[in-house]
Amino acid sequence: MEKKKTKKKLSKGAIVLIVGIIIIAIPVVVFLTILITAALQTGRPVLGSRYENDLNPAITNSQTQTIEKQISSLSGVEKCVIELRSAQYRINIDTVDSLSSEQIRDLTLEAYNTVNANLPVSTYFTSSDSMKMYDLDINTYNFIDGDNNNMILYILTKNSKMETYTIQNVTEAVDEELAKELRGETIPTVEENSEEN
Repeated sequence: MEKKKTKKKLSKGAIVLIVGIIIIAIPVVVFLTILITAALQTGRPVLGSRYENDLNPAITNSQTQTIEKQISSLSGVEKCVIELRSAQYRINIDTVDSLSSEQIRDLTLEAYNTVNANLPVSTYFTSSDSMKMYDLDINTYNFIDGDNNNMILYILTKNSKMETYTIQNVTEAVDEELAKELRGETIPTVEENSEEN
């Protein structure tokens, strides 16, 4: 006797199961491909330049050395260090410890004028619509000691998108009353509490 070959039909449940497995498998395969590719490229640097077609004209080492010497020779300056990292031109000026706040502020402005004489701010530190330029940061201080209340630190900032610089003594509170309250030096009186309520 001959056996008849019968075609087995898939039940609806089996079809739903197969389609479900395929639907789940596609994103899993894509995710694993991305994960494996990323793992194989780990530890390799991403090559390229953030500032392609920007920072033109570029600041040279000789210009930086000239500015460093000129600022170091200013009266009251003990040491001047200039760092150019990425697109930030940072000048750190250590002054004589006995200088007053006003004298340190004046030195900060003198340093800015020295930079402007060698690297015109309108050219090197001002961006246009099509080109990003350098940011200028001048930090002038008498000494760095977090425990000493006589520390004075002025920061002059001129980002390339700013029209002009800003200068601030960051060791002095802008709002002294608020600073005292935050430090817990003032306790609101009964009258102040009743007015608030």
